[in-house]
Amino acid sequence: MCTLLQKVPVRMLFNNCTQVQLLTATSGVRNFHKSDQLMDVFEIQNEDEFKNKVMRNSLPVIVNFHADWCEPCHSLRPLLNKIATENVGRLHLAEVMVDEHVDLLHAFEVTAVPAVLGIHRGIVIEKFIGLVSHKEVKEFVDKILHKNNK
Repeated sequence: MCTLLQKVPVRMLFNNCTQVQLLTATSGVRNFHKSDQLMDVFEIQNEDEFKNKVMRNSLPVIVNFHADWCEPCHSLRPLLNKIATENVGRLHLAEVMVDEHVDLLHAFEVTAVPAVLGIHRGIVIEKFIGLVSHKEVKEFVDKILHKNNK
């Protein structure tokens, strides 16, 4: 629980945060409660957003390179979302549409989809290509989280 002085502007409160969190206040009380961290699953819109949300992130990010026309991608996506939900606060999930981000395909040498990379602090630490079993995806995530804890 954070106790705030009455005259602290809300903008200052958000400028000092390192992660986005929901704040709720009870009317007439100056105590704010922080909610659990929000799950970060984001659809990458451009290269700058990729750099900021993936390459510069302090948490590991699973990057899912996928396409609308790719049937295995449609099967894998719900599993990755479920894993991201189970690991809130420990990792993030970034979705990259390959048809819209050819520059990222070339940068990470993605030649087939789905291609899933585990990136931490700007470095690819794990990856797999194609549709894999639930067990293999869990092992992939465990490796990412294990390397993050070192």
